[in-house]
Amino acid sequence: MNSLLRPVESGESPPTPTTVDPRAGTRVALGFPLLGALVAVSWLAATGSAPEFSVWTFLVLPAICAAYGLFPVVVGSRVVFSFEIPTVILAGLVGGPLAGVLAGVATGLGDVGAVWRRRSTYAGLTMLQGFAAGLAGQAWYAGRISLPAAVVLAAVASLAVGFSGHALVLVDRQNWPSPWLVRGSLFELAELVVSGPFLVLLAVSFSTSPGLVSLAAASALATLAIGTWTLMSERSPVETERYAKLLDPLTGALSRVAFEAALAREQERVLRGERSAGLLVCDLDHFGQFNERYGHLGGDRALRFAVERIQAAARAGDLVARWGGEEICLITPGIGSLAELEELCERVRLSVTGASLALEDERVSLTISIGATLLTDWSCPEETFARADEALYLAKRTRDAVCVLAPKLPGGERTAWAFAGA
Repeated sequence: MNSLLRPVESGESPPTPTTVDPRAGTRVALGFPLLGALVAVSWLAATGSAPEFSVWTFLVLPAICAAYGLFPVVVGSRVVFSFEIPTVILAGLVGGPLAGVLAGVATGLGDVGAVWRRRSTYAGLTMLQGFAAGLAGQAWYAGRISLPAAVVLAAVASLAVGFSGHALVLVDRQNWPSPWLVRGSLFELAELVVSGPFLVLLAVSFSTSPGLVSLAAASALATLAIGTWTLMSERSPVETERYAKLLDPLTGALSRVAFEAALAREQERVLRGERSAGLLVCDLDHFGQFNERYGHLGGDRALRFAVERIQAAARAGDLVARWGGEEICLITPGIGSLAELEELCERVRLSVTGASLALEDERVSLTISIGATLLTDWSCPEETFARADEALYLAKRTRDAVCVLAPKLPGGERTAWAFAGA
């Protein structure tokens, strides 16, 4: 790669960072599943015998839980609705603690769009919720409590585990306190209150018709899938029309308004636990002199040319927007490390500088400076743009360069690295 790595600030050079903060959330992501597995193994050792195997509770219901993760309904930046938790509770009530744990494991397998830390953390929490529901189900089968009481007990345990677990996640990610924790817990409470009567009916029916109950859970999954598909198919032409009105008339890239909306949506996606995104702010070098020599029409052609070259270097799904003047922005979802981001920036830079534009019977070469950073779940869109703009300022010192800065960490800490083009 044709670039030079150097620290922005003076002082002793630390090792090259490969991610924003590789430890953020790792302890809980590993700890919750290990705790769930330890609890299940301890329970098996205490009982002294393995539970009776049932294909419905050990395979079918967990498979349905996994499939729910494929069709999430987003209701907020950090809140996603599905029937996973009620189905995990149902598996625990009718199949015992081990069935609840297996259903919890399955929830992490189905959440394919999220980063591994979120999938592991969520699976560990639902393992504990399923185990608690299994204990409540055992008390019901033994005649110690009624079924409605068992459902209430399982729901209360689920809320307690969820609240405590998500609080530990925030502490581990240095994002405590956070207002979304209470909102998420209230939403989960509403979900359990609505599903409570159905859980009672399904649990009563399971002993005589396990296949019918499983079919009911699968029907809920199918309804969710159809609703999600319908919503996306209806939203697609609407968003296409809306974006057509939000295009920059000169370059055909997204306008500034559309860019800001897209950046906010990308932030919500990252907040839900998916991979971080990259933000590039590009600026054509010596554009004022270019306008003086070739006129404003030549400058317009240069801007269109730059957008075309940036789009050619971008990946499928990346969004190119004209911020204003000669500044062009690029949102790149799914960028997980500074190294990935630097590689993309260098490809964009070379795409512009490696081509030439025909103007007034001559071939004209352009150069571009790029500042970039990562959009993470601890930085808002405004802070992310300011950080990328700061990186652009550093790149403009030499021009025809790339500067990548790690986002500021909670508490104001930061790691800054610049990648200057040769």
